[in-house]
Amino acid sequence: MEILGIETCLSAKVHFLITKVGKDKLNERSFSLTPEGCIDWEKACSYLPGTRSDSHEYFVTAVEALSPVFFEAEKHLLSSQWEDIWIKHKNHLKWIPENHHQAVVDSLKSLRSDNSSDHLLALQLLSSILERALGDVFENESCLQCPSLLKDILNSREITQVFGTHVIQILRILMGPPTSLNLRNLVWHGFPSPGEIPRRYGCFLYLTIPSLGRILEDKGKQPVAHRKLMELELDPSITRDFPDLKNHLSTVKTMIDITQSLHGRKTLLQCILGLVEDQRSMHAAILLLPQLEHLLRLTFASVNSCSERVLTAESDTLFTTLSEIFEKYLPNGDVNRISETLGESLMDLLFDLLVYPDGPRIRDRVGHGESNLQNFPESLSSAIVLAFVLVLWKCSKSADQNALFKDLTIFETQYSAFYHPLSIVKQKILQVAEDVARLPDVLQYDAELTPRKEPQHNSLLEILTIKADKDMFEAIQGVTKDMLQLICQDWGILQTPEEISNSLFQVFSDGRTMFQMFLEGKISTLYRFCDKQQNTLDFTSKGTGACEAEIAGLLSRVLTELQTSIQQVMSTLSARQKQLADRCLRSRQRDNLIRLIRSCPFHCHSAHVVLLLCSWKLYTLSIHTGPKLLRFLKQLLQFVENLRTFTNPENNKWTDCVSAYREFMLKAKAALTELEKQRTP
Repeated sequence: MEILGIETCLSAKVHFLITKVGKDKLNERSFSLTPEGCIDWEKACSYLPGTRSDSHEYFVTAVEALSPVFFEAEKHLLSSQWEDIWIKHKNHLKWIPENHHQAVVDSLKSLRSDNSSDHLLALQLLSSILERALGDVFENESCLQCPSLLKDILNSREITQVFGTHVIQILRILMGPPTSLNLRNLVWHGFPSPGEIPRRYGCFLYLTIPSLGRILEDKGKQPVAHRKLMELELDPSITRDFPDLKNHLSTVKTMIDITQSLHGRKTLLQCILGLVEDQRSMHAAILLLPQLEHLLRLTFASVNSCSERVLTAESDTLFTTLSEIFEKYLPNGDVNRISETLGESLMDLLFDLLVYPDGPRIRDRVGHGESNLQNFPESLSSAIVLAFVLVLWKCSKSADQNALFKDLTIFETQYSAFYHPLSIVKQKILQVAEDVARLPDVLQYDAELTPRKEPQHNSLLEILTIKADKDMFEAIQGVTKDMLQLICQDWGILQTPEEISNSLFQVFSDGRTMFQMFLEGKISTLYRFCDKQQNTLDFTSKGTGACEAEIAGLLSRVLTELQTSIQQVMSTLSARQKQLADRCLRSRQRDNLIRLIRSCPFHCHSAHVVLLLCSWKLYTLSIHTGPKLLRFLKQLLQFVENLRTFTNPENNKWTDCVSAYREFMLKAKAALTELEKQRTP
């Protein structure tokens, strides 16, 4: 596929405002800096035009008028040693999170570099830091939650009252609506090529940080309380099978060189690969994120024949951002062909990194200043690089079968979504199975409080020494076998009911292997729950139904409650057994411990039943919908909620746990029978 080759992604008006306006003001002196190198806001604001609006014409006039101030900021940063500048400014940075201070230093150094790629990095860092810091000031001044968009923060009454109308107007000229310089949105959405945004704007943006801090100090608004920054992380199981790109960087460089559509950004991309080699993973990821969006936008525009969508927004149009690029349908109702072009596995990776709420959502969280940049995981940087290389590979016409392409092919074949709600249900099932498997090892005593000598599973039969317990267990086993017949009929899995029973439903069975076998099959998640039609409730003749998203939500809640109850059982068991060994248990507590030990086989058995039901439903989402299924899942949720309550250390109602389980099993069998009748023609 040949992706578009574009000279510039800045629309005509934006390109004119940023690259042409004010450049003839280089030699005009503004005297708008204080002796310590902060902005003299009174002098700077005196340059503002008298009449304000959000029109393109107003911002042309405003940028022209302020250009001497911008040039003076650039001259100041380049004429002094960065250490001298930093010493004067660092005391005015208390209003920004301490974990962002190093990024401010990095920005200062980057702005002094001759490499225009570094200037983009500085703009990205400074704009995100300013957005976060201004949001903190907003929340210090208001009882309301901070707006999610920078333009709304700058338009707020609270921020204007703190900094003043004229100061905020200068910030709006820099990072305001699409008709302004709009630096934050341009750089974070990947529109400018290196060198298109003059360095003077980044230099002035840097100076706003200590200069706004001075205003807060003068008004007694320090210290500013900061919202907690997010710790970015990526689950290790995602990166376990990543190809080792560090061994193939030369091949990646060649891919970049031969891709014509990247002609204006090849130097930037080579710079990013250099950062990867130098292990500056945070800077590499931050610079690459907008370039990934740019490449995706080029691909989106090419495959959907809408070349005009690669340009920046104007006052009457919107940016083409990741949200639209990843939509299943175009605004006109046509199918978006990007998923067909990139393939489901690559789309899964992109959604994991950028879209799903439980994932890192790295572009949003870094771009809006929400994350702790000092603890940026290298694995996340590697994931962004891999995503970019995969998109580039998909768009490349090269037929070379080198080692990298073979690794990419294998990875893409095997990858499936990790942070989609259905994937999370899958992971929770395996996590709970692990917890249940640990329960027998926690048991140190039998039902007569005699120490067990061999912690082997076959010796655990001694727990079921009381006839009433044996009879109860056998009765539940009979119901379980009937349920297994119904589930296997419905599910179509390879394992027989007898094999499942032997693996999961003997006394203290270790079910981990069986559940891993159940969950080996890949579940297609792309656009699942995103399609408006799919999100509509499946109404039946009785007028109610359950959609897949609601079912997944119920399953997730069931598993969370079940895991809590199992962990509470083990925690209480460990504590009480220690007290017994230390001879600290009173008579009533000893009786309660005996009831707890006697209930343990039922906890293990019931957990495996719940996990089996969740696994079955996960793979049969499209088979049963409607009120009967919903009612059954709510019964299941009520059961595990009761278990969580009964097993709470303050309750210790172990007999009630067993009674509730027996009662639930009868309801479950009846519900499964009804569901099977509903399915059978």
